[in-house]
Amino acid sequence: MERKIKHLVNRINLVYYGVYLLTIIAVATVFIMTFGNVETAHINETSLLGRNISTAYLIYLLVSIPFSLYGFTLRAKKWQNLEEDLMFEKYRKGASIRIIIIGLALVVGVVLVYIMKSKSMIFSSAIAAISLYFAKPTDRKIIRELNIK
Repeated sequence: MERKIKHLVNRINLVYYGVYLLTIIAVATVFIMTFGNVETAHINETSLLGRNISTAYLIYLLVSIPFSLYGFTLRAKKWQNLEEDLMFEKYRKGASIRIIIIGLALVVGVVLVYIMKSKSMIFSSAIAAISLYFAKPTDRKIIRELNIK
């Protein structure tokens, strides 16, 4: 059982660190474009388009994070009654989806920081990064969420 849990943690960690790798690539690209004087489209955050993009991003952030974290917890309770292999497979898929949903908010936020040059986007990206930390899989977390004895 312990070996299966370790394997599950390793598989989910691939997705988790993959999201952070995409974020680092986005940050590096933004850094190179900023200091390389690459001309790109700039969206003023006070323009109608800027406000619409900010609003859409914030709504996604405020809906997706609680939904993915709490929704996953509710699903994990349902998976507790399944056969062990099926339970672990559903947990892996659910945890990966949760990480991708939150990770998308992080990567998009980093890109919007560059495009809009908005300080509020920096804080919104930080919220996504902190939320992603709470989705990090560990042995203890899996045992607790799946109520394994």
